[in-house]
Amino acid sequence: MRIACVYAPQIALQALLRRSPEWLQQRQQAIVLAAGPGERARVVGMTAAAAQTGIRKGITVHQARAVGSAHTEARLEVQVRSEADTQAAQAALADVGFSFAPRVQSEPGRVFFEVGDLMQLHPGGESEIMRAVAGRAAHLGLSVRVAVAGSPGLARVASRATTGDHVMVPDRATAAAAFLAPLPLETGLAALWPTGDEDTTDASATRQRDELLERLHTWGLRRLGDLAALPLDQVALRLGDVGARLHRLASGRDDEPFTPRLPPDAVEEGSSFDFAIETLEPLAFVLRGLVDRVLTRLACRNLACSGVTVRLRLEPRGFDVRDVDLGAPTRDPQTLLQLLRLDIARRPPLSPVVGADLLARPACVRPVQLDFLRPAGPAPERMAATLARLAALVGPENVGAPAAADSYKEELCHVVKWQGQGPPLKEPQVSHGAAGKARDHAATTPCLGMRRYRPPHPVEILMGRDGPTAIRGPQLSARVLVAAGPYRAAGAWWKDEGWSRDYWDVHASDGALYRLHQDRQTGHWFVDGYYD
Repeated sequence: MRIACVYAPQIALQALLRRSPEWLQQRQQAIVLAAGPGERARVVGMTAAAAQTGIRKGITVHQARAVGSAHTEARLEVQVRSEADTQAAQAALADVGFSFAPRVQSEPGRVFFEVGDLMQLHPGGESEIMRAVAGRAAHLGLSVRVAVAGSPGLARVASRATTGDHVMVPDRATAAAAFLAPLPLETGLAALWPTGDEDTTDASATRQRDELLERLHTWGLRRLGDLAALPLDQVALRLGDVGARLHRLASGRDDEPFTPRLPPDAVEEGSSFDFAIETLEPLAFVLRGLVDRVLTRLACRNLACSGVTVRLRLEPRGFDVRDVDLGAPTRDPQTLLQLLRLDIARRPPLSPVVGADLLARPACVRPVQLDFLRPAGPAPERMAATLARLAALVGPENVGAPAAADSYKEELCHVVKWQGQGPPLKEPQVSHGAAGKARDHAATTPCLGMRRYRPPHPVEILMGRDGPTAIRGPQLSARVLVAAGPYRAAGAWWKDEGWSRDYWDVHASDGALYRLHQDRQTGHWFVDGYYD
């Protein structure tokens, strides 16, 4: 089994860079990442330009400004680490893995997945796979190193050791040990405690790692090859299980299991604002960046967006949560952004906004089979935008498709969500036998449709011994030639709005067939419609 490790150095700093397009174009700028606000906060990350000035991790922001000003005239940019941005970048890194494999193991700053089945898609071998992975990560705004080895531990060590974009560790233990031999012990110890580059909260792990490294240095060991040359049983006797595991790793016989997980049910991106936003235009500008990143991550997994949930963080406290559903899955950022703008314009937030989180629900793109006998309908994405604009004008409760209500009251209906154009009607299949012929005859017999008046037209009816004999109203005046009825219907008699009616179908002298009903509670007559 061959495992690929995708390592994103300083993922918290990369999360900051991928969030802002102007910083993505200015990676050469001296940027320092602080653990918190204020001049006493510790530096946990920096760009290459900032590192060239002599700034190192662990110093304060005040010290970093002093060091930076002494070595360069350029202004040092200090940014505070955002946990939401870091989590989004870590999720984007996992999406890189899920775009190549169905199961991915994730840890801070790294993801692992199997590459054995990818050989059929990439005839160039593991080198071609690693270049494709690096290109996919760059498309998501992440700079990564890719290593392929026989176990997650070996791949983790190789990803930290390489200075290039990708590296391959031989599968045989002796060849892997020769590859690892010149590496410093610090690289192997970092593989035993897989934490992010900016993680300084686990003080016990850091202390244990430093104590083990100091003990190995007192023995005169500096590289992994020096440790692999010692007997395993003697190392385990003096250093315990951690030392034995490090020895096996240095010998190319790492036994760390591959523990993958399934892909998440949703894709989330978030952002915190430096200043509160009170108007729609600047908020839409920020949402555009979130939408672009979410759709790009979904596209990596060959998915589309079926709807989003937006959570606006309000000032001074509170949230404004709203759901935006789409008529069909889409990958168009303009459509999704337009729906968000319309929803926010229809229901503005009650307070200024200081942050936003966007959660997208993934869905497969729905294939649409066109019909030779019917014209193609509107694009699902444009239909969703049109429905959203109508909802902003007349209200969401008044936009949709009509559906019959569950009632014996014939004219009752309600509005349901628009589900798009249905599939083409199928031709009736030919059946055999007496029952089949009767069913086919019933299915092919023509029937009348009724054009209903909404609301029903009030009329006056002249009654005879056998039913209505004449109709008179503002828009209708005719004699009744044939009357069929009454057909009595009632409902909700246990409520105050209970009703009871007598229905009649009449053939009038003007040649039309009408449906009439009499309200038995008031005695009034109405024309429901006519048959066509």
